[in-house]
Amino acid sequence: MDFEEFEQLVLRLLFETDFPVTAAHAAYLGRTSVRVAERHLARMVEQGTLLVRTSDAGEMLEYDHPHRKLLVPKKNPPPESGRDGTWTGPPSISIGEPLLAPRHRPSPVTSVLLSMLIPGAGHIYSGRPGPGVAWMATTLMGYACFFLPGLFIHGLCLVSAARGDRGTLL
Repeated sequence: MDFEEFEQLVLRLLFETDFPVTAAHAAYLGRTSVRVAERHLARMVEQGTLLVRTSDAGEMLEYDHPHRKLLVPKKNPPPESGRDGTWTGPPSISIGEPLLAPRHRPSPVTSVLLSMLIPGAGHIYSGRPGPGVAWMATTLMGYACFFLPGLFIHGLCLVSAARGDRGTLL
């Protein structure tokens, strides 16, 4: 997850929920490692976007925004908050839409099959239209010059389509 996506996730957590923002929470919701979440949170602190404080128990770092308004005002309930003297737990919070929409994960097999039919179509399917158009034009020019160069370039296009986002042209 890149920094901009992570920053949007943290801001949504801050302004759309009452959850405490910790590295573990952000890593879980961002589907990334805690180490990456800590690095991104530290960058947001350096930029002045977030403030750091320890939790009430002093166990972990929590991140906050100076202009955060809680959805439900916090009250300091007595230890026995239920009628029978038991703790009732935190209020349930529902969010209108999921914090992270599932990402389209292109299949390498589908990318190769599409590129077999139309050179570059697998790249376009996997979300890389620039390289897809480049492979399409290059392969068609190779076929126009002579069959063997076009066939060789078409093979390279299939390899590139199978690799996904790991390379731009190859």
